[in-house]
Amino acid sequence: MPAKRDPRALCAYLADRVFDGRRVIPHQAVLVENRRVVCVLPARELTAGTPIAAYPGCTILPGLVDSHTHFMRWQGPLYLAHGVTTVRDTGNPLNWILARRSEWEKRQWPRIFCTGPLIDGPNPVHPVTSRPCTNISDAIRAVREVTAAGRDGIKLYVGLETGWIPAMVREANAAGLPVSQHCLQTGMLLPARAGVQEFFHLDGILHDIWPDHPPGWLDAWGLPEFAQTLDRQKYLADEIAEREIVMTPTLAYWDSQWRSRLRGYKRHPALRDVPPEIINWQVPAEPDREGSTRWKRALKAAQRFVTLLREREVTVLAGTDTPCGAVPPGLSLWREMRLLEEAGMNTREALAAATSATGKIPGFRRVGTLCREAAADLVVVRGNPLDAIPDPPDIALVVRNGEEFDPAALKSQAETVDLSDEPWARQFQAHAEHTPATPWE
Repeated sequence: MPAKRDPRALCAYLADRVFDGRRVIPHQAVLVENRRVVCVLPARELTAGTPIAAYPGCTILPGLVDSHTHFMRWQGPLYLAHGVTTVRDTGNPLNWILARRSEWEKRQWPRIFCTGPLIDGPNPVHPVTSRPCTNISDAIRAVREVTAAGRDGIKLYVGLETGWIPAMVREANAAGLPVSQHCLQTGMLLPARAGVQEFFHLDGILHDIWPDHPPGWLDAWGLPEFAQTLDRQKYLADEIAEREIVMTPTLAYWDSQWRSRLRGYKRHPALRDVPPEIINWQVPAEPDREGSTRWKRALKAAQRFVTLLREREVTVLAGTDTPCGAVPPGLSLWREMRLLEEAGMNTREALAAATSATGKIPGFRRVGTLCREAAADLVVVRGNPLDAIPDPPDIALVVRNGEEFDPAALKSQAETVDLSDEPWARQFQAHAEHTPATPWE
């Protein structure tokens, strides 16, 4: 077995083409040293004696970024195996996720950014992973707790009073942190006007474009009458563009909802690396063809809204909501890019949604790109993913922070952990069994 390369050593990765996050350059090499990208340069300009790792027939991409996850330790090697070298955790107990963030470099995990717990109202939807707030003073105090802990952002959740949000945003921004929101009950217009900079799942949009809609959640997008909201959708897309709001639609979750209602989905090959408990807690016990059809129409409607966003040059990020819906870590990000491509993005734009577009988030400017001084994160993919997003991809090598990983070895060494020590596992179980869930200690 060859000696493992020193992640600080100079090395040139050479392939048929390089996508640096924005452009495609043929016959280039990515030069890395001291865990940083030195430059991307023509192969002919490499200095004699430079160590070269050549991958003919391949494409080099920046390490991918999943912008919306709920991290669990079993996921780490699987993310890396599929080229995801950075994840943003968008809701886990404060001390638990801080401990995970501190150890990613020592483990076979991606780099972890995190937003802290779900900051929610007095009756949180997910008690295990939330920080409940009873009044505006408590809500401001919750933001201060998260900012003091050194997180990478703030996430507001569905049960907050709209009137609390401006003060919470001011508190977060004063500490230099961006604010994102999963909004459901109040719509997204009021939080957007209060300064929230990013929205997840397209939640809340339904309230703004169809306030008197029949009962339902995201699946209501699949109702035939939803098509009558097109003018209002365009108005909302205009306002999102004007305010330069970032949107992370997590289409992979929508996709999982129609597929999971089909007979036999639990045996789908994409789920082979997902723990059976996660599958059983997340996938309906009985097939539901009518529900599947409705969710599939909802996905198509969401993709049409993403098309409106693209036409207005709104920044759209690739996030998957893993493991919600039992979507598989890493593999689901390629599915997300494919769904964005189906929504009208060209392949380069879809890849950018999982790489360079994340630079819109403060703190992410050195990931998702192969520019000088960026983190030495890259993925070598066999073939040309710029022709069409591969689903699944054929990955030859992953480099995270200068360290090389073999995808096949990562999959074979996936971690086995005690799910009872995973906050979201406890939460999923409580939801599935309809039992009370106590906050994480």
